[in-house]
Amino acid sequence: MRFPSLDEDLTGGAATELDARLYKPEGDGPFPAVVGMHGCGGRDFLRRDAPYANVADWAQRLVALGYLVLLPDSFRPRGVIEVCTQSPQLVSAVRHRPRDAYGALAWLRAQPYVQGDRVFLMGWSNGASATLATLRADNFKDLRERSGGDFRAAVALYPGCIAQVKSGWSTKTPLLVMIGEADDWTPAEPCHELEQRTKRTGQPVEFVFYPGAYHGFDAPDHKPVTRKDVPRAQANGKGVVTIAADPAAREDAIKRVPGFLARNGAN
Repeated sequence: MRFPSLDEDLTGGAATELDARLYKPEGDGPFPAVVGMHGCGGRDFLRRDAPYANVADWAQRLVALGYLVLLPDSFRPRGVIEVCTQSPQLVSAVRHRPRDAYGALAWLRAQPYVQGDRVFLMGWSNGASATLATLRADNFKDLRERSGGDFRAAVALYPGCIAQVKSGWSTKTPLLVMIGEADDWTPAEPCHELEQRTKRTGQPVEFVFYPGAYHGFDAPDHKPVTRKDVPRAQANGKGVVTIAADPAAREDAIKRVPGFLARNGAN
């Protein structure tokens, strides 16, 4: 599928045409929908034309539960393969990607097989940071109006919370954040800080912290990998990060996400 981002203000001209993979349950619908925002490595593997294993696994699980899933690619349509090794990043999680999310929302609401008032947002890593940016209450009012309102609710797996802590971030949209306590790429501590602030101010945000879990804990099968090619500015000032599956955290997330969506109006 292809649809326009709502990024004309950034391009100074025509909107970026985004490529997207559409996963649809059998039948005519209308279905609740989930927009999935990929991580810094891009949507698809470089050596084969398929989404990363954790993203594909979530898409298949959500479709089995009756959700339509749309996975847009924020990078390749802009001539970028990945941003994990870039500093600064050529495609921004807080500038470009929220415009992609709202472009996806607008496109989905125009489809007869989608329940327009039941569209959710879900992101991983860089896409999770983009999810938090998209939901920021004091930003993107024009994009919300153009896309027919906000997302029903959202899920963010291992986002970076530092920018939100520094900027006074808040949201009115129900949000579930899940992160590993051992994550050394997007550390848990700023998310703990953000959790305390959202509790004090009564925001509809739930945080789940998994003891001993690293970045990418939801992967179906991922032996620990150490990356040394990540800029220090991205990797908590160290430039070395660990990615590893965590079966217990993954199992909990697989159970927790459907319950969260159901509580927030998926059915």
